[in-house]
Amino acid sequence: MANPNEPKIGLLITDFDGTIKPLVGPVPQVEAAALKTLGQLKVVRAVATGRSLESFRLDWSPDLELDYLIYSSGLALCRFGRTGPLEHLFLKAFAPSESSLALDIALALGWGFVAFKAPPNSHHFYYLDPLNCPPSPGQVARVNRFQEVATPWPGYKPHEPLSQVLIMAPAEEFPQLKDRFQSLAPNLSITLSSSPYGDGRIWLEVFPGGVTKGSASAALADLLGLTAQETVAVGNDYNDENLLAWAGRGFVVADAPLELRRRFSPLKDDLGVLSQVMAALGLK
Repeated sequence: MANPNEPKIGLLITDFDGTIKPLVGPVPQVEAAALKTLGQLKVVRAVATGRSLESFRLDWSPDLELDYLIYSSGLALCRFGRTGPLEHLFLKAFAPSESSLALDIALALGWGFVAFKAPPNSHHFYYLDPLNCPPSPGQVARVNRFQEVATPWPGYKPHEPLSQVLIMAPAEEFPQLKDRFQSLAPNLSITLSSSPYGDGRIWLEVFPGGVTKGSASAALADLLGLTAQETVAVGNDYNDENLLAWAGRGFVVADAPLELRRRFSPLKDDLGVLSQVMAALGLK
């Protein structure tokens, strides 16, 4: 039974890949059942993912229930129904000066990059290989998988709006790579995450100033008339950290980085993620 002295839970926001969806395979039935139960309990259900809208739709089954989707790591927020995305509540992109600065730094670093167009078309991207080494396996896999929307870097800055620059570099290049980028562009948002391709790379993701999963989640809660204390968040990696820190209660999966497991409530690895969260919150 829920503790009557604890604030009510009105909103649950979960990461997608590596949290409720395994890196290989679909969202398990145990997570689908938990999403349905949360809806019956009148808890608003949202996913906050680094994926683009089109990439998310590839792996989101129509039988899964969801109320809101935050995608591209906080660049966009939309209502989400059985048939997919409904109306957008906001869409964000780089200002021209931000885009130019982010690209200048990425070009100077020499690790190559992926530059994404503005949402809802943030699945379209330009790519540039590193100067002095082969591209990362993750970049090769991304380009191969999304050939229809992948464009080689044209050699000049495009005039169209961009929304994200992604650099995939060896783990030993961090934190100095992040520190260098942040020192040159202090007003841009920078997050780190582990490569989902299992290639040992760390992803440095650069966004317009103020864009994070946490800021988008705060905007959603405000639209719903809810507070951070009425929100629960679930994640698995560094790019979830600001979301987990903002929410009234944060949970991380069993294989999350150690520093995240020390800061937030760790879950077990042999049970459904959302069902464990519900049990911890006294939701039945």
